[in-house]
Amino acid sequence: AIQFLRPYATPCGLPLCMEMQTASAAASTALLPRGRWVPWPLPTWASPPSQPSAASSAGSSERRPRTPSPAALKRAALCCLVGGSLPWSSEAISKTIDAPHQDALWTFLEYDMGLDPGSTIEIDMYNDRPANNTYVMVLTHEQWVDWRRVEPTTLPGSGADASGGGLNSYLVSYWRGTLKHHLKARFKVVAPTKDRYHIGILNAQQQTLKLHGTLSMVNPGGHELPLQEELIPNVLFVTSGLFLLSCLIYVCYIFFFMRRRDRTGMHYVMASALFLKGVVLLCWLGDCWMVVKYGTASSWSQVGWQLLEKVQTILELMMFLLIALGWKFLRADLNRTEVRFACGISLISFYLGVFEVACTTQSTCGSYQLSRYILHSLCYLVVIVAMNFNMQLVYQQIAEAPASLDSGKLYRKYHAYKGFRWIFLAFIIAPTVELFLKVTVMPWDAHWLYVLVQQLRTWAIYISIIVTFSALPHPSPLRVFDLTRDVALSDDEADEDVPEGVLEDGEPLAE
Repeated sequence: AIQFLRPYATPCGLPLCMEMQTASAAASTALLPRGRWVPWPLPTWASPPSQPSAASSAGSSERRPRTPSPAALKRAALCCLVGGSLPWSSEAISKTIDAPHQDALWTFLEYDMGLDPGSTIEIDMYNDRPANNTYVMVLTHEQWVDWRRVEPTTLPGSGADASGGGLNSYLVSYWRGTLKHHLKARFKVVAPTKDRYHIGILNAQQQTLKLHGTLSMVNPGGHELPLQEELIPNVLFVTSGLFLLSCLIYVCYIFFFMRRRDRTGMHYVMASALFLKGVVLLCWLGDCWMVVKYGTASSWSQVGWQLLEKVQTILELMMFLLIALGWKFLRADLNRTEVRFACGISLISFYLGVFEVACTTQSTCGSYQLSRYILHSLCYLVVIVAMNFNMQLVYQQIAEAPASLDSGKLYRKYHAYKGFRWIFLAFIIAPTVELFLKVTVMPWDAHWLYVLVQQLRTWAIYISIIVTFSALPHPSPLRVFDLTRDVALSDDEADEDVPEGVLEDGEPLAE
């Protein structure tokens, strides 16, 4: 991962391969602002600090980029691996840009956007802090990856420091336009096949910029979703229906086929996890439909379904924790310490989730995501310890109990928790396996397949837990223990047939 991220840390090393194109100031009609956009610049490690050099002919101070440290690359790799396992939100192609003051070498306006040949790109950008040698650039993914193959080059400077003339801005791009005060352009993508594109601002002299404007990319036919996400609405529609239908069937089973004394709060928690997951997918589907129709989603729809998704993950975590602690399956109530721990984990996770949704910078969002993952990992450790402790406790009860119907019920509980251990193991390693498949096997335009695999995996885990614990807390004993009941009844009947005062072999008792 560190080697893969190295070209992103040195974005100034672009190879030369295509002819530059300039923008026309009157090439397009005015773009209307659509929604709110949060700028996505490179992380701080990708915008290296620079040292002052001799003044250029324009009187501005240039800076020379420095190579990022290995520690910074490791942190970036960790953030990418953590963020890769998260569910993606629907990416709007039409955006209103309002970036804060920054002097980064490269600032992303749009990242990894799949477009078909003939797609239309419209750019209307303003710079309130005019600067020379500043460009809006459109890159293909192949060009972006090739950055690591070319060393950064600088122009010769003037004065004492002849090597400090600033970054060479004659770099490769699919399309570029000069941005000093204002850039307005509209053009179509001319390419043999579909591809991924990145749009950003190259600030060669790393002067302070204040950017605002609009950006729009539309696939042929007016499709507002990127190619990677065109089939995601269909996936969300099918999977949300699957979760809600499964919840309906399970609720009917609880109320119509389960005895009243067997219904517990744990069964309702499992049904709630199914229902809330289906609702989250429906809200995500609504967000996608807004992007398809209007080109961007409202802030309320994005924040709403993401907050609901945080609540759903907390409920999922509590379901695993309560099952591991044996609530309602092995014992009726939890002690005070366990209740406090569960409530504390839930509140802290919700607190971090709210700030993760409301954050406005990539570094801040990454810190909240990492903190939430660490908290959930702590809870997973408690689940593993509690699960193994309860399994050992049940096994000890089986070893000390005589062969009876009660022992058969203990065997049922032991087998249920043994299956739960494998289910939880699959829950832990599944995100890593899915991310590996996405990077190595799945094509870049099949993000819908990654989402489908994620949701089907979650559904399979929920259904496995429901089936495993469907007979608890009052399971029927194993069939082998029915023999003990039959033998006991036979002995009782034999004792009743023997006359009083006569031995079993027919001899009278001695006085």
